[in-house]
Amino acid sequence: MQQDKSGNAHQNAPLGDVTPDSQDRIQDFLSRHGGPGAARRQATHAAGSAGWYEVYAADGYRLRCDWSRMGSREESTFSEIGPLKTEAASDHRA
Repeated sequence: MQQDKSGNAHQNAPLGDVTPDSQDRIQDFLSRHGGPGAARRQATHAAGSAGWYEVYAADGYRLRCDWSRMGSREESTFSEIGPLKTEAASDHRA
């Protein structure tokens, strides 16, 4: 797999990057979660037939897109994932 943490799309952009629907989903996600956070991460299988990317929001949420293509069939699945809980953020009572 090839991975990019720069937030820039490669020449062979993942399926999710080239569909208007994915751009709309990303804009909606970021507007609901306080704008962009950390740089985007992505990985693509060497054959270019599948991969994923994650877009991070300012409030710690991330939007993950798992995508694949086989011949002319293209598919992508989006998931919103909440912030990771840390020990400092957990609800410990003394």
